[in-house]
Amino acid sequence: MRDSKGRFIKGSKQTFLSRLKISKSLLGKLGNRARRWKGSQAGYVAKHSWIVKHYGNAVRCDGENCTLENPSRYEWANISGKYLRSKSDYRQLCPSCHRKFDKKKVDKL
Repeated sequence: MRDSKGRFIKGSKQTFLSRLKISKSLLGKLGNRARRWKGSQAGYVAKHSWIVKHYGNAVRCDGENCTLENPSRYEWANISGKYLRSKSDYRQLCPSCHRKFDKKKVDKL
């Protein structure tokens, strides 16, 4: 809220009507229509969050020579290094295979 001179009043709450208007204006604005959408400029965490949101948590290891019997978790690993918003750009790996995969990519550079 603002006072009579237009200054913001610290600690004041928005009215119910104001919150309702804001809520209605944001309805249906997902993906590239969202007000904070960054597209290809999104960061590392945002892109990994996107893959988990659309395809769920990784549930298996696609590593060629996986030595772990039953790892406690699995991770999505980026293949190309470009972090595209595509499932084909990611693999499901256990943490051990993920580290080995990333090390191979770094060694190639």
